[in-house]
Amino acid sequence: MTAFRFARIHNLNTAIILLAVGFSIATMPAAKADASAGDFHFAKAMKYEFAGDPDSAVAEYRRGLQSSPNSVDGHTRLGALLLDEEGDADGAISEFVTALSIDPTCSFCQARLDEAMDRKNAGVRDGVARGNDFYRAGQLTRSTAAYRIAVAADPEDAEARNCLAWTLYRLGKLQDALTEVNNALKLKVDEPEYVNTLACIEYDLGDTDAAIATWQKAIAKSKTPNPADLYGLAIGFLTKGDQGNAIKNFKEALKSDSNYSNAGYLRDKIGMSIHALATHEKLLDLSGEKDKAANASPNSTGASNKDEHAN
Repeated sequence: MTAFRFARIHNLNTAIILLAVGFSIATMPAAKADASAGDFHFAKAMKYEFAGDPDSAVAEYRRGLQSSPNSVDGHTRLGALLLDEEGDADGAISEFVTALSIDPTCSFCQARLDEAMDRKNAGVRDGVARGNDFYRAGQLTRSTAAYRIAVAADPEDAEARNCLAWTLYRLGKLQDALTEVNNALKLKVDEPEYVNTLACIEYDLGDTDAAIATWQKAIAKSKTPNPADLYGLAIGFLTKGDQGNAIKNFKEALKSDSNYSNAGYLRDKIGMSIHALATHEKLLDLSGEKDKAANASPNSTGASNKDEHAN
């Protein structure tokens, strides 16, 4: 498809949406908007945004728009939040279109609408790549949003679902993470990385026995044991009080990647949760690796299925 033809179709789609929304607004009864109440909720929403709580911010913007349905700024801010933080491209498009129906001269609204349409129509690989960029930059909420859009682009893409699951795990949204990784495993049942993701989630959910069994399953499905799975077994066995197997698996993980002695590396590079790292110091003590870890600095040669989502 030529760029000119795409632009014509793109603009036609936008025009149709604007006409539909404009008609619906024109036929609605006049709303008795309470601007002061709307502003109160919008101010609360922005506070939630700055505090890193997008879910609460969305709820407050919606409350504000109930009072002030003709607020262009309210619709635009909600649309931006839905697109950038929640990964809801359709919801964002709806808000930008509504803003434009109220003020057709809003160039910022049009620019954000075009951006939302582009992201919605981008392929799953572009979405995953965008999510990976945010993930590496430590912007986990935006990474999650990008992965959600990628999943929406292709619900059958297992990698996109596992990326989303792992990032949700890092954000502590364990039930959502569990749903996504199970969806990924339905699509690629024998992928060791996805099995590892499931084990990490199970461990943080408090099901240590299931986590140990799942890490063992990941190792069985790998050509060579991954240090992430060996480390998982180490913390799992230590949680169960089995120090012998804990030390054995920890030492095996270190043979594969010496960086696993460094808690900062495990937290920042691999992405292990605070709960998973709670036993790290004890593992170092029991294995006699504490002094080595104190004198070592992470190197860049260690490989892990969690260094990046896309290997």
